[in-house]
Amino acid sequence: MSVHVFAGPTLPQSRIRELCPHAVAHPPVRHGDLLRLDPKPGDTVLIIDGLWHQSAPIRHKEILALLADGVRVIGAASMGALRAAELAPYGMTGVGRIFDAYRTGTLDADDEVAILQDSDGRALTLALVNVRAALERAHADQQVTHAEAVALLRLARAIPYARRTWTRLRRAATQDETLADALGRLDQWRRTHPYDLKREDAEEALTLIAADPAQVTASTWANPILHATIDSAAERTGPADAEDWTGQPWSTSFVRYWDAAFRPGPGRVPLLAALNHQQLYDPGFPARWRHRVLTAIAGRAATPKAGALAVAQACGVNTADMTPEQLAFWLTPAEQRDLTRADTLARIMVRCARWDGAWTVWPSTWEEAAGLLSDPVAAAESVTAAFKVNARAEAADARHSIAHLDTRRISRHLAEQWKLPPSADQAERDAAARDRAFRDFAGAVEVARAYYLAAVSAAGVTSSASDSRRT
Repeated sequence: MSVHVFAGPTLPQSRIRELCPHAVAHPPVRHGDLLRLDPKPGDTVLIIDGLWHQSAPIRHKEILALLADGVRVIGAASMGALRAAELAPYGMTGVGRIFDAYRTGTLDADDEVAILQDSDGRALTLALVNVRAALERAHADQQVTHAEAVALLRLARAIPYARRTWTRLRRAATQDETLADALGRLDQWRRTHPYDLKREDAEEALTLIAADPAQVTASTWANPILHATIDSAAERTGPADAEDWTGQPWSTSFVRYWDAAFRPGPGRVPLLAALNHQQLYDPGFPARWRHRVLTAIAGRAATPKAGALAVAQACGVNTADMTPEQLAFWLTPAEQRDLTRADTLARIMVRCARWDGAWTVWPSTWEEAAGLLSDPVAAAESVTAAFKVNARAEAADARHSIAHLDTRRISRHLAEQWKLPPSADQAERDAAARDRAFRDFAGAVEVARAYYLAAVSAAGVTSSASDSRRT
């Protein structure tokens, strides 16, 4: 069974390997990392640190997805402690005093553990929970009085987390002579009494996991260091005890989307990337998508189109009730002129359906995508090749990222791929994109950024080879 640890800057990777040699160390966890990791039942994931300001934070239901898969998820010290307290009723295990303070409600603010870090993962600010620890320990050592500790904690809490440093705290304390003197004593004491509560909790979690992950249980403290002795906040009731949530409808459309976007399949490629590639480049994709949508609407009808139209009629949906503006949104002028009413309605039903996890036609797993992907392995290989081309281009020059690609070039590229005439207007382009399950042509262009370089590179190689043969 594997152990994965997401940490930094609370604990360096060297210390993780020292305490738990068999663990695989990862950077702070972000949205998508857990699903991308795709751990197996019986594996253990320890979350210590996570990013949340500079990138999307780890979602609660990403953790629930792992728990549902039989993965043991443990949290401690920082974001891990916060998530563990929130998800303790659903089976996530918390370790350490910070977790216990969140669990019991002694702490309830995210900025108790939040800090600012640089691009190398070095801490730039001070976690409020460590100020609390310093005050409690200095108070226990009779360096500051209870009243001074309470006043200094309030002063530290008033400083935004992104600016909270000892320097800023000293500057704020100079406004009050009594506080300045107390902070001077605290500052002197802490310099000779090293402490880091977040690190202590992280090391405790790693030590327990190294001994036996299966035996790690939630921490409880009879006399927690973050008790309300210096923070007179009222005792609060913590979350309810764990309960069975099997069978509850927790897997929302977001979870299905994240599964498709992050969980790796053949070649470590997620389903969404493989689907996107076939949406863009497989000429057979529109027909497969149309069949899937009409079949989903028709249910068990023998003929998808006829069945879907019958369902629409039963629901009172018909094109006669649509305004000219509505018809113009979904159809090209030629289609409005030439199509029968039945074909018009069928085409609109298909173009209404897009990649949306809220609709059941959306596949979130490779199994559900059967019949929509023509060759999953080939699609995954194409995606992998495209990503390598992008990486090589960016490594050669950071300005050559796909975000800098010219939108007009990608638009021309897609129009050629889809064999649209040069005179195709916006309505024709949007219709072609919607037949491939995109929101519109602009949406398709944004998706195509990831595959454009590989496509034009391959076309260039083919063209050169062809030219060479001719010469």
